[in-house]
Amino acid sequence: MHNLNRRMLNRQMAAAFAGIMLLCPVAGVSADSEAFEAAVARVGGDIRYFASDELEGRGIETHGIELAAERITSEFARLGVKPGMPDGSYLQPFDVRIGDVVVAPETHVRLTHAGNQSIVLNRPNDYQPMRRGTNGMAAAELVFIGYGITAPEENYDDYAGIDVSGKILVMIRREPQHSRADGTFRGTETTQHSYIDTKLQLATNHGAAAVIFVNDLSTAASPDRDELTPPAGFGGAEAGIPFIHVRQLVVDRLLQIQPLKTGDGQQLSRFADVARHIDSTMTPISQSMDGWSADIQTEFKVDSVTTNNLIGVVEGEGPLSDETIVIGAHYDHLGFGGFGSRAAHRTGEVHNGADDNATGTAAVLELARRITAGPKPKRRMMFICFSGEERGLLGSRHYVQHPAVPLEETVAMLNFDMIGNLRNNQIEVNGVGSSPQFRAIVQSADQASPLNVRSVDSAFAGSDHLPFFQKGVPVLFCFTGLTDLYHTPDDDFNTINVDGVVRVIDYSEHLLRGIDALPVAPTFLDGKGRPRRRTRNIPVLGIRPDFSGDLDGQGVLVEFVSKDTGAEQAGVQVGDLIVGLNDTEIDSFPALTDFLKTSRAGDTIQVRVRRGQETLTIPVVLGAP
Repeated sequence: MHNLNRRMLNRQMAAAFAGIMLLCPVAGVSADSEAFEAAVARVGGDIRYFASDELEGRGIETHGIELAAERITSEFARLGVKPGMPDGSYLQPFDVRIGDVVVAPETHVRLTHAGNQSIVLNRPNDYQPMRRGTNGMAAAELVFIGYGITAPEENYDDYAGIDVSGKILVMIRREPQHSRADGTFRGTETTQHSYIDTKLQLATNHGAAAVIFVNDLSTAASPDRDELTPPAGFGGAEAGIPFIHVRQLVVDRLLQIQPLKTGDGQQLSRFADVARHIDSTMTPISQSMDGWSADIQTEFKVDSVTTNNLIGVVEGEGPLSDETIVIGAHYDHLGFGGFGSRAAHRTGEVHNGADDNATGTAAVLELARRITAGPKPKRRMMFICFSGEERGLLGSRHYVQHPAVPLEETVAMLNFDMIGNLRNNQIEVNGVGSSPQFRAIVQSADQASPLNVRSVDSAFAGSDHLPFFQKGVPVLFCFTGLTDLYHTPDDDFNTINVDGVVRVIDYSEHLLRGIDALPVAPTFLDGKGRPRRRTRNIPVLGIRPDFSGDLDGQGVLVEFVSKDTGAEQAGVQVGDLIVGLNDTEIDSFPALTDFLKTSRAGDTIQVRVRRGQETLTIPVVLGAP
């Protein structure tokens, strides 16, 4: 498990789910002592092998992880679990950086003003290049983009009304009001809007050329506390654009020559004043930093290794067979210590990772055996053993960026990490609050199991379910707790409660069969308990609606038109009121999405909009989901 941080239905729904379970009996072996012992032998054999010295701690740079992959894929093949990759392979390769990041001499940053003012930044005093970006160059005008956040649920969007394509963005860390307990974005807690990958993905989606990052006031309230992040500090998964971290004083130098302007005409010539203005008004002031441009080059020399996610599929049967449930666990560990080890003085000893996460890997294989043994699932079951988890959830992050089936078709993710130390007969299940349907499923499985279940609504813990949650997939995460052996060479097979692991697998099979038995896909709830509609295979119109006003059933107001979409190419504009699609009257956003569900990518539809006093009909070609 990577940097574990355990922050931790109504009766009608429970009754309805109980009815489903009566119709769909769940397998399991605990009630049958002979079957239970057979499961203990199978699962124990898997754990013993994955935690053996022969596998060299399953470090991503070791031969041992290749042996582990051979064992997993061979078992998939024996069971009839099909290769999950489009090329007919079980392997999804990706590269992982190992060793220290070395900044190459070619790296430089030069800021230039139209008045011939030029500033060459000094590393590491003024800035640090971030490996989380990429090796690359950018030369473009500067745009201040605030916190770089789009949050419709908070009626906040730094990107609204500004074209940043081809521009270099000056962006504030974290989110507005982060230092306030009553702050808009869940106060001092961290939300997904603060995540580096969220911010960089948004910038990339909007066509930005590079990002200049600056600490917010909660991170650095004064210049003497304004520390720069080391080049590898934000991880090594490349975002595809150059990314640097600068001190607040660098931004002050820019603003002293060209202040930012607020909506009421104020001029802000200090970074602290800019941040305080946004925090106090919750109003973005994104704008071009007139006259300023930058020339940035980031170059890193790193050693890397190719590792693989392992993906197998059991197809579902029936009308829900195009929906996917992911069953996952990471199979990598720390190898011979060093990176991630809690026993720095024992570097060179094999860190076998019996609990972390040979146990979770064994659970994935055992559930694959049970699903292939029947009954046939209604939905596609995708079994994934992730690599690179111990380096920062790299395998699961790679998967959600390059899914084997569309994430729109992925309705749930069940994750296992460290289930080998069942104590007091208690299992912890995280993510119960990520779907309103999950509570009844967890309660029903609890009633059918001898385990004591501790339900945790939050999905925020450092394991491979997190990237799925961040992409809007409901998740459940099974875990039996930390021990003092975590990330040390002493996490060996002889410390594992194998009977307990099998009981956890029995319980989780109830969860898995329960999710599969749902008549409709589970609804995703974000961290504040708000639903997000899953839009499976709905073609793209290319607009974002404005939910902030009360239109009283008059139509859908266009708040934003996405670049390179049918809407943009056809001339749909911000402020247009969509009132009809073909012959269908559109009075609300649900009506619009209901229409799109009946359409296909490539269809040309007639979009009727009110623009001022005119009503226009605009032919728009729908894009792919």
